[in-house]
Amino acid sequence: MKKTGAVILLAFMSVLALYPSVNASDTGVVVDQQIVTISLTGTDMQVDETFKLTNTNKENQSVTSLRFWIQQNNQGVVRVTEKFTGIELVPLITGNIQTCNLSTVNLTIAPEASLTIQLTYNLPIDEQYFIKTLLYNTTFFSVTYEDRDLFKGEYLLYGSDINNAIRIRLYQPTEAPLSITMIIIIFIVVIISLAALLFLLKKQRRKTKKTGVESEETLTTKKILLLSLLKDLEKQYRAQSISNETYTKIKDEYKQQAVDVMKKLDALKK
Repeated sequence: MKKTGAVILLAFMSVLALYPSVNASDTGVVVDQQIVTISLTGTDMQVDETFKLTNTNKENQSVTSLRFWIQQNNQGVVRVTEKFTGIELVPLITGNIQTCNLSTVNLTIAPEASLTIQLTYNLPIDEQYFIKTLLYNTTFFSVTYEDRDLFKGEYLLYGSDINNAIRIRLYQPTEAPLSITMIIIIFIVVIISLAALLFLLKKQRRKTKKTGVESEETLTTKKILLLSLLKDLEKQYRAQSISNETYTKIKDEYKQQAVDVMKKLDALKK
């Protein structure tokens, strides 16, 4: 009988060691910073809360437990970790309050020291409000929803009463998150619009290029004029009216222009 009692006592003590104690001390805790980030995951909303907590006790009184308030309609498990070491805490749930015994994972907050805790949990995709009751005096508190700042507050006093909770609207009822189908439709519309714009630009360039080309009649006139100039130049040279140097220079220039004109005429006829 005594052995049975001893076994039961040991089992009970083991359970107490595994689960955090609600009565563990968190006196003197102040939240220096609480950053809440809410993002859509497709099926629900993920909430990430980062707490920087400081033990303001100046005497030899360490903080051995912490409490966190989570709104009731959270889905799944609330994950509580020490941010920098990754040590995971197992909370004891009492209503909205999650109590974590730091000593079970060899953590404490010494006087005037700080600890950073990360909370991660999910809310329903159609949740319209984020609700938070502060359990400690908080120096800075902010809420961001999909990269949009919804709330920022400083020097907030804690209040355990739900009526004192911070209640923040996440979006207007007509502002429901975009569905996958809507995103695909918007993407297709954007692609079609870009394709139409590129087509119009290409068409405009062709039109501009076409209007910039000389007509066959103009090129033929230039050709006749250049050939006539070459003949006159030849006559002046034979009559020794111009020097050999001037003749060569002007002749080469007219011949090059004539060749260019004839190439353009050939291109139009093809």
